[in-house]
Amino acid sequence: MSLSHPLAVVLVAIAVWWLSTGLVLAVVNRSNSGRRGLVLMMVMTVVGAGGFALMLFGAGERTPVGSYAGFFGALLVWAWHEAAFLTGLLTGRSGECPAGLVGFARFKAAWEAVRDHEIAILVTGLGLWLALADAPNIFGLAAFGLLWGMRVSAKMLIFLGAPHAVSDLMPKGIAHLKTYFRTDRLTPLFPIFLSTAAGLFAILAIGAGRATQDHSVVGHTLLATFMALAIIEHLILVLPVSDTALWRWTTTRQDRRKLAVRPPLDDTAVIQGGAPPALHASWVAVGHDTIGKRKD
Repeated sequence: MSLSHPLAVVLVAIAVWWLSTGLVLAVVNRSNSGRRGLVLMMVMTVVGAGGFALMLFGAGERTPVGSYAGFFGALLVWAWHEAAFLTGLLTGRSGECPAGLVGFARFKAAWEAVRDHEIAILVTGLGLWLALADAPNIFGLAAFGLLWGMRVSAKMLIFLGAPHAVSDLMPKGIAHLKTYFRTDRLTPLFPIFLSTAAGLFAILAIGAGRATQDHSVVGHTLLATFMALAIIEHLILVLPVSDTALWRWTTTRQDRRKLAVRPPLDDTAVIQGGAPPALHASWVAVGHDTIGKRKD
């Protein structure tokens, strides 16, 4: 079975999703301090630059290799942003959500807490658009856009109300962001988030089925698979489903021992402006914001 076969593409996409998410978490968990964090970001800058080079190469190749290169390059560029965010080096205003904030005041505080990171992604996205928009193969650019869009969707869901948005895997550098999560309810906008994502998945899947060129089949299938994974991740934010076992290997030995003996999580502990439980949690989106949920 060739790597341009749809089944092979789906399997590759799933494997890359699992491995890339885990690797970013693993290196962040082991470098979550001042000097180590800076060293990590130096390495990740080289990785991100390599990803951009891959995107440039893939954009010029109307072949399956070009689509794979653009897609993987986008993931490497995205990994730089994830590492910068998860280490706490590029987030926004530090500190927990002030108690008692509601409405726009709470939204403003949440925006200020992640502002720098969001602006960095915007600048990167605009740069990639200027560099790649007129290229023959834009699946790498589309992949970055998909990751960005689904990350924003997951963040809004967590902010507005997702009962299981607290996770045991959240790196220490951004643990304060737990206080901006709303877990006391499910936002009534969730069906809109889900139906929009399902609609995009259908468009991409139909595009893959109708594609007549190999590079288009590969590109559409990669995007459709990641969209399906993003939908699953959105569902996990609101359902009592654990995925800790998938990435337990990314935690340090000390944190694995804590996970093994921790008490049950009280869902009422993390509410609007409230105090977070004294547990590890995670808000990752390697692709698409993979880990932003409670683990049982």
